[in-house]
Amino acid sequence: MRGAAKTSKGTVKEPIGIHCILAMVYFLAIPLTIATDSTGNSFLKIMTLPIGLFFLGSMFFYKDKLELNSVHACFALFLVSVISTLFVEHGGDSVNVAFGHCLNGALLFVVTMRRYNSREIEWLENTQLALLAVMVILAFTQTEQFNDADRSTISIFGSECDPNYFCGFFILPIAASLKRIMENKSLLLSAALCVLILLSAYVIMTTGSRGGIIGIAMLFASFAVLSARSVKNAVVMLLILAAAAVLFWNIVVPTLPESVQQRLTIESAVESHGNSRVDIWLSMLDTIRHSTWKLITGNGINAMHPMIINGEMANVVAHNQFVQTLYNQGVFGFSMFIALSAACVLRNVRKRYYISAALIGVLGLSMSLTLSTNIKLFWNLVMYAALYMPPLNKSALKGDEVRSDEKKGEKALARG
Repeated sequence: MRGAAKTSKGTVKEPIGIHCILAMVYFLAIPLTIATDSTGNSFLKIMTLPIGLFFLGSMFFYKDKLELNSVHACFALFLVSVISTLFVEHGGDSVNVAFGHCLNGALLFVVTMRRYNSREIEWLENTQLALLAVMVILAFTQTEQFNDADRSTISIFGSECDPNYFCGFFILPIAASLKRIMENKSLLLSAALCVLILLSAYVIMTTGSRGGIIGIAMLFASFAVLSARSVKNAVVMLLILAAAAVLFWNIVVPTLPESVQQRLTIESAVESHGNSRVDIWLSMLDTIRHSTWKLITGNGINAMHPMIINGEMANVVAHNQFVQTLYNQGVFGFSMFIALSAACVLRNVRKRYYISAALIGVLGLSMSLTLSTNIKLFWNLVMYAALYMPPLNKSALKGDEVRSDEKKGEKALARG
């Protein structure tokens, strides 16, 4: 193996390539989507251009086999549905949104079609552990009051982050941390990750984001089910999580500002109709329900919905990815988004269940957040879902088989 290094025990360590390092830098820099320059481009977008061009250029010199899977296929079909909406509405803004989806797709393909070895995959996973620490530090050092209210968020270089989006940054890092804790490779690391997860949960509560809380709850619940070895194990884990959640809620919520406490009550959500979002969803669904053509084709990838809000006419978005996709892209586009999400979950449900759990959590969050092209927490997660899965180490597998045969022999001797 070219470039491989040997450990003190003589075993070969797989090399970490420049492509893996650049991917790690990109994934770790996701908070820079919050900060924008004078032209409105995020700092992450500016950073992505040279990284993407490097990956694209290196494809011409890549000698290994390119890997395509169900995630790539479903993303390609999703792009077809996006581009097809330009026949319905092809204004400048719509073209820009469609182009943004194409750029996300291009980055997905050039980064994830190449093969990464097991050690590189582990380092990409470690990037999420580092990101969790970064997000906790930002949460306690760059705190801002959202819209001059008591809800907390962060600000980077003067740009304020939406609380729902802010909560989403924690989902994949928490999922990766839970997976590492279950592996129990290091007691010190596991303890540190537990502390970071608790701090992250507290930060999410301070945002007052109901969508964020739903997303995190769905992450923990799905992780418990997917990681369980039996139905009984899953039920026990869910009961433990429920008890821990009740305890955490009763300890943390009383410490929050009164307005945030009130916002987190069921009565508040019902009375405000989810900050009028339920009214928006019903109005958008009613519009396409009465038009077979719009139900099939959608209203355009950048379409906004005109309706009366607080006595005034306004153009609104759904703040719900599922409703927004159906409204903008019609049944075909909606089906392609569902297919893409399902492919991401199902492809990883056995070998990388923490990614599937994170995707379920983000989809829960997306019930109160539209996943536009610059909401990288979802599109980056799709990239993780599409990454190559290295086969099991043959020597390790052989060793397991030998140990299994030895155990069978011992049992036979005992019976004899």
